[in-house]
Amino acid sequence: MQSDRIRFQSYKYKVISAQEAALFFKDKMTIGTSGFTKAGDSKAVLPAFAERAKSETIGITLITGASLGHTTDTDLANNDALYKRMPFQVDATLRKKINDGKVLFIDQHLSETAELLENKHLPKIDIAVIEATYIDENGNVIPTTSVGNSATFAHAANKIIIEINTSIPLEFKGIHDIYIAKSYPNRGVLNITAADERIGTEYITINPDKVIGIVFTEIPDSPAQVTAIDPKTAAIANHLLAFFEKEIKEGRLTKSLMPLQAGIGKVANAVMSGFAKGNF
Repeated sequence: MQSDRIRFQSYKYKVISAQEAALFFKDKMTIGTSGFTKAGDSKAVLPAFAERAKSETIGITLITGASLGHTTDTDLANNDALYKRMPFQVDATLRKKINDGKVLFIDQHLSETAELLENKHLPKIDIAVIEATYIDENGNVIPTTSVGNSATFAHAANKIIIEINTSIPLEFKGIHDIYIAKSYPNRGVLNITAADERIGTEYITINPDKVIGIVFTEIPDSPAQVTAIDPKTAAIANHLLAFFEKEIKEGRLTKSLMPLQAGIGKVANAVMSGFAKGNF
């Protein structure tokens, strides 16, 4: 199994446990981890760090692609393992800590985080934790079920820990298109004019000297659960429907509502329910 998943010879001696990997985290470090809305996130190292924080006074600034799966954010918050968190989270326990002023939080679009890191407007990432399907013969990381900001984290970090998830088949290679744009003012045009065009690679290129550990796990992604509509979210949805109707009447939107980014959670569920019932 290890030979299938680690094909870069000089990495084979770097396999460690999640608990050993978590020991690399020091108090007040900035950690960047892979994942995008509960897919492709750290399922071994971050939970091990949360467990470590139960008995130690230690905390980190955690930057992710989006929300984390399973109970990772809950455990980190409950064990006071977070000083700062960005750019997105959906965990009730962590939200309470944020609202109580116990964890600082920056809510921003994912792309803004990558931009700020590349322009050095955010503190440098000490350690990046990246989930991988496998590592190829040249040391490149084949991502699992998401990319998010993983490529930027790997590029910007001082050190890298790779989590190899054996629940993901090796055939996963090929679904991603990894591309890091040049920094301003030298940014060019993203030359994509068709859905099947690619401008990047199927893998994340990393500096082998940065890799300090490789952790194996077989924990699958945790699916997001959409909760039932309640009176508040139904009221919000009705306001949105009324707003869209007015925008269409005024000619600022068409009935396709393009361009419009999809929402998430209970509000989106309520809105879609309104569409289904013919309220729009």
